[in-house]
Amino acid sequence: MEKKSSALWLFFVFACLFSQAQVSENRYLVYFTDKDNTPFSIDQPADFLSQRAIERRSNQGIDITVQDLPVDPAYISEIQELGDLEIIYSLKWFNASLIETTDPQVLDAIESMENVDRLEVSTWLEGQDELPELQRYTFQSKTGEEYGPSLNQIDMINGLPLHEDGFTGEGLWVGVFDGGFLFTNTAAALSDLYNSERLLHKQNFVDGNEDVYIRSTHGTRVLSTMAGFIQDSLIGTGYGASYGLFITEDVTEERRIEESNWVRAAEYADSAGYDIINTSLGYTVFDVIEDTYTYADMDGETTLITRGSDIAASKGMLIVSSAGNSGNSDWYYISAPADGDSVLAVGAVNPEAASASFSSRGPSFDGRVKPNVCAQGGPAVFTDLGDGIATGNGTSFSSPIIAGMAASLWQAYPQAATAWQIHQSIEQSANLYANPNDSLGYGIPDFEMARNLLDAILSTSDVERENSLVVFPNPVSLNQVLNIELPREYSGELNLRIFSISGKIQFARVINSSGISLYSLNLNSSALSAGIYILELQDARGVSYRQKLILD
Repeated sequence: MEKKSSALWLFFVFACLFSQAQVSENRYLVYFTDKDNTPFSIDQPADFLSQRAIERRSNQGIDITVQDLPVDPAYISEIQELGDLEIIYSLKWFNASLIETTDPQVLDAIESMENVDRLEVSTWLEGQDELPELQRYTFQSKTGEEYGPSLNQIDMINGLPLHEDGFTGEGLWVGVFDGGFLFTNTAAALSDLYNSERLLHKQNFVDGNEDVYIRSTHGTRVLSTMAGFIQDSLIGTGYGASYGLFITEDVTEERRIEESNWVRAAEYADSAGYDIINTSLGYTVFDVIEDTYTYADMDGETTLITRGSDIAASKGMLIVSSAGNSGNSDWYYISAPADGDSVLAVGAVNPEAASASFSSRGPSFDGRVKPNVCAQGGPAVFTDLGDGIATGNGTSFSSPIIAGMAASLWQAYPQAATAWQIHQSIEQSANLYANPNDSLGYGIPDFEMARNLLDAILSTSDVERENSLVVFPNPVSLNQVLNIELPREYSGELNLRIFSISGKIQFARVINSSGISLYSLNLNSSALSAGIYILELQDARGVSYRQKLILD
């Protein structure tokens, strides 16, 4: 049984959503100039956002803005009256409507409208990376564990402690954006998801209906790495979370419209109150030469899906995306939306934690670290669509392994942590954070370390946060001098301590701040090793000043 929402926002989410299901080449995005006369108001967000979505914004200190308002229905009506056209759906974040028409006079009329900014045509896409042939599970994992063959892919990222402490993603909502979910409703690995009524929403943005158990098995395998549960065979990284299934990818004929579908689904997920989106999809080269993406377009600002992903992240959702499977191809680099600066892009490694050759490489075109982190994806363990398990290669699987684990991590801080803090703690826990590279990014995250990082941040009082330290350079090499700006409002003895992520004191010293504003610490005398630490100053009043410190 699936849960249904009766909130008012649902009416506006579905307005002009599913008018038809046939694929067509004659689709255009109509961008409007404003929302000046919309009947909606940011002072009444319940008209277009669910209560859960409103609470998610509130918990993270995120304002509801004009960007959140639906497209002005009067503008939509004006277009509808122009002639032979259909309105497929609207994208409120971009203030646009997707239409279909074969009448050039209608297009001319639209472009001449005062409230229309521009038209953007939809074009064909080149085929996506194919999933390698699946295999029955063969390699051996550690013995005597209930995780069975799936143990390695969670143990590699040190996720077992979270599960052992009861954090399995319960209470978190994860949206899975993919090409189809054949056999999701019958696969043994996903029976617990159904029996516990944690399947929340099903939406097919390609065919225009709620039928998601069609088209492809890719989404089913992706889902099982998070939500799967078969004792001694497959336990997903976020098996206690709730999930929504969203088809945005047309696996029969790849088209640029799929980026629009993705944005529409993200707006739906945002309005419904989802916390995490996993996207095991990627977009690169187009058949139409003038519309072809190049590596230069992987700059975090160009593609529609990347811009939509960053907007989705700004609403308080964690956006996790596969980096792509082009490491062995001419394309080589990450695909959109993995290039987004607010997207947690995930590359693939093999069971021994070495980079998988097929995993797409970074950096982004503008030089940012990509992929952000990596997880097992060459091969990963997932459902065989029946009663057992199988293995297969792809960043399609390393991404949800991280997304599910992020849900488990977030459960430990359901209202205290923001999506961006979850994102950063995962990055900063990774083994190469001080020295990232283009194959592994920041490396393989350690989710117990991520939890400790969040503990250090979220246990800090408001006074301590307001009095955070300025230290430089940071990161700092062990052969450098670390400069620490001392608090100006206090003069006297300060206890300087450096803690490991596990909370153990690694270095301690008493310094006198009288008459000085900058203290220089020679790290060669500290006996510290490379890693991530918390540096603390505490004065005689008991006021603490903290800052994360990275030694490389």
